Amino acid sequence: MSVVIAAYNAMPYLTRCVESVLEQSLPPAAVEIVAVDDGSTDGTGAELDRFARAHPGRVRVVHQENSGGPAAPRNAGIELARGRYVFFLDADDYLGPEALERMTAMADANGSDVVVGKLVGVGGRKPPTSMFKRDQPDADLYSSRVFWVLNPMKLVRRELIERHGLRFPEDLRTGEDQVFVTKVYLHAAKISVLASYDCVYYVLRDDGGNLTTTVRKSPRPAAGNFGPLAAMFALVGENTPAGPRRDHLLTRLYGVNLQRALRGVRKESDPERSRRMFAAVHEPVARWYSETAMAGLPAIVRLQGELVRRGLYEEAVAVVRYIGKRRDVLDREGGAKPVRWLAPADFTVEGGRVFAHYPYFRDSRLGLPDSVFDVTRQVGARSFVRPASVTVAQDRRDSRVLSVRGRRRTRLPAVALELTATRESDGRTVTVAVPAPAEDPVKDLTSGPGTAGKRTFTARIRVPHPGIWHLSLRIAGNSRSELPLQAVRVESANPARALLAWLGRDGRRAVRPAS
Repeated sequence: MSVVIAAYNAMPYLTRCVESVLEQSLPPAAVEIVAVDDGSTDGTGAELDRFARAHPGRVRVVHQENSGGPAAPRNAGIELARGRYVFFLDADDYLGPEALERMTAMADANGSDVVVGKLVGVGGRKPPTSMFKRDQPDADLYSSRVFWVLNPMKLVRRELIERHGLRFPEDLRTGEDQVFVTKVYLHAAKISVLASYDCVYYVLRDDGGNLTTTVRKSPRPAAGNFGPLAAMFALVGENTPAGPRRDHLLTRLYGVNLQRALRGVRKESDPERSRRMFAAVHEPVARWYSETAMAGLPAIVRLQGELVRRGLYEEAVAVVRYIGKRRDVLDREGGAKPVRWLAPADFTVEGGRVFAHYPYFRDSRLGLPDSVFDVTRQVGARSFVRPASVTVAQDRRDSRVLSVRGRRRTRLPAVALELTATRESDGRTVTVAVPAPAEDPVKDLTSGPGTAGKRTFTARIRVPHPGIWHLSLRIAGNSRSELPLQAVRVESANPARALLAWLGRDGRRAVRPAS
């Protein structure tokens, strides 16, 4: 087992990194460290030499002039590696005590070419998590989430690297690790995921000097070589046939890489350079565009993808600005975190479909299709109503009349809602519109002191026959958006009971869910 550590000005984090490898549960002779000092000026080189003197044969150190990025030192480490497996560890990060033993065991047991170990954030760093729900001895690249974790901290069979001559591209300013890992994934016969153990502690440095967030003494790249985007699209497009397999990988490129690239275009202060950067983004997106891949992404991403595909620079930059401003608004309103997508300032609801009022919605000049703005799959009645606030009551005078009261959320603009009752025995359905919230302050079962009445609503529905009726709220005309409430048992009308209820002071009574 060879652990390759590329190090540049990594003190004091480097010490913990190297110690975490030396303290692995594998026998000492089973693990070697190949550390490459990439022209450090802060004592990193001296610290590595100290480890090499203390652990001869286990720690090998190479000193080289600064290369401007982690690609060259990682490649130097590959050349010196002697183990069956290679693990790439950034000098800022560190390993769990049993990480290498567990990953090696998984690779040996399953014949894996790659093992992706669980990442744990430290110091506020947020690693990807969607691929670490469970152990996956055989994680299919084209259906699992492994393509959403492209950092190099993985166990890779060295024979695979050498057989295909895989190296980190040294001509890229950033993202060289994503290109390398994509090639590894595409060539791997089997990829495994170890999610049951915390393998890599992914550290956010206090000084912001992580390899992934810092560019070291590197010349400004040519606008035509805009990061890894073109290389990534080419790798996916040329190595996977058109269809669901390619679309699965393109979804990641549109949803993650394209967004980062557009933010870079927006931040560039030189207008001409910004346009050239955009042209470098436009070319691979237009060449490898897939409507089916885009269809599963949030509407704001689909909008950006469509603008980039058409080569609309001004409009694409304007949407990036809009995203930043809209997120600021949501942050101030306290609604950005609960909303996992970008909530617009308004919606249009037609035929049960919900369309976000993002920039250029129904702009006759651009003629973008409504499907670009369709957020129906992203929202439901739950998005507009606080489920915990909803109560159901039965009218004492007429047991067939049910009242549903609740509170709307304020983090999203309002849409038309419907209350539906469905009889269990035969599926018969009754639907009524949910009235607009009251404007006057109201105190009721769902409102605390000072609660504004404009947030509360009351909907009344009369069911025509006795039976068990299932209640739900939904966006008007869209049955897929339903928020199930509860089932209520409605008995036959009892005139005597109705008269007594009429003489009583309260015309409503809470109901228990039907058993």
